[in-house]
Amino acid sequence: MLLISLSSFAAVSAQTSFDAAKLYEEELNGTARYVGMGGAMSALGSDASVISHNPAGIGTYRNSDFNASISFFGTSNTIDQLYDASHRGQSGYVTYYSNNTKSDLGVGFDNISFILSGNEGDDSYLNFGFSYRKLQNMDRYMDYYDKFYVDNGNDVRYREYIDHQRNKVNSFDFNLSYNFSDVFYLGWTVGILSTDTWSEGDYYDYLPSYEKAEPEDRGILSPTAGWIDTTSVDKMNTAEGSGWNMAVGMIFRPVPGLRLGLAVKTPTMFKQRLDYVDYLYAYRGESFLDGNGNPPREERSVDYKFSSPWSINLSAGLTVGKTAFGIEYEQHYTQRSSISIGNTKVNSQGAIDYQDFSTFKMGVEQNVGNFSIRAGYNYTQPMFNDRSGVYLTDTEFNDGRMDFQLDRPGKRKYYTCGLGYCSAPDSDGTQFYFDMAYVHGVRSSVFNPGEYIEDFDVNYNYKTDKVLFTVGWNF
Repeated sequence: MLLISLSSFAAVSAQTSFDAAKLYEEELNGTARYVGMGGAMSALGSDASVISHNPAGIGTYRNSDFNASISFFGTSNTIDQLYDASHRGQSGYVTYYSNNTKSDLGVGFDNISFILSGNEGDDSYLNFGFSYRKLQNMDRYMDYYDKFYVDNGNDVRYREYIDHQRNKVNSFDFNLSYNFSDVFYLGWTVGILSTDTWSEGDYYDYLPSYEKAEPEDRGILSPTAGWIDTTSVDKMNTAEGSGWNMAVGMIFRPVPGLRLGLAVKTPTMFKQRLDYVDYLYAYRGESFLDGNGNPPREERSVDYKFSSPWSINLSAGLTVGKTAFGIEYEQHYTQRSSISIGNTKVNSQGAIDYQDFSTFKMGVEQNVGNFSIRAGYNYTQPMFNDRSGVYLTDTEFNDGRMDFQLDRPGKRKYYTCGLGYCSAPDSDGTQFYFDMAYVHGVRSSVFNPGEYIEDFDVNYNYKTDKVLFTVGWNF
């Protein structure tokens, strides 16, 4: 089944590489123990959140288990260098600043898992697992403003870019795993995903009137100068759909205290419906308003398919006394992707934009009596190369689409820590546990509004701070 899946996922079908990337990003989510160790638990196992990274980690359970998690989080954006209206930065003939926006506190239901473990005799176990996990829960708002002094500083143009984006991806994973005498573990997972992405934005590029210009710029404008919209557009994109994938994995325990893991994950096959609406007021100095002052409306819908790249996961876990160490390396073969519409390959998309990238995880857990202390680090390389860009003339669907946003996801970093408590087992082996974790995440990115007065990429960071709680029952 794995070989059939790998061969059937050879091509990617989507509208642009950036539409596809919204679905492929995965945040650090799961149980509080998993998050507290930076996600570096694929070889150590015995945590439901490893179910899709190394399915054999479910085979290490020797008892059944049930747990659920909730989180409280906030997000913010900063632009490098960050300037506000009082402290503006200048680069050549460009002056720019950004609002540093911070979201209200949010609450998320991040994870629920159930593991059923059955003893097969001779210290071997056949386990079944189910897990729901929120792979992505992005809610980002950004307001960017700049102005360009053109014609050697004798004229001025203003530009503003506003974007609000929400990406939600949920995974429902089903696992079957086996423990061979606590030495060799095998696992197989099938995942079913649901997706919901939404973005809304505005882009304004204009020559100001004398009254609307900033005071320091009025000296270079004529008092009779009128407001001219060079480019002005509002847009909204929505997409909903589903997907599925598979993963197989193994863990080998050559000596007590050491576990070595290997897993292969197939691409995720997504089926999506994408809708977009654009209102174009002006484009490069030409007004598109009708006699009543209304802009034209461009609205289209399409059903399409996209598959993420396949990946390989290598992991190791070491237990020394009451201390556990985990380390993990995951390679994503994104350059093998391609994009096609129908049977036609789109040469401006897919592998030409992507690059293979890696994820590195490490974590440690120290047990002190019934308590545990944890810390971790998680780093993911960029999936896009520097040549990537939004090309909207390759297909009939994209023709006329004013997707001015170029959100090029870069590296992601997570710094984590956590605490845990597990009760002493009662007479029948039942235990209750409670875990909490804190995670600080930074996702870097680049955008360019697309109306180039000069080539001016803007670097920004999307930051998350989250506190996660997990309660569980081991029986």
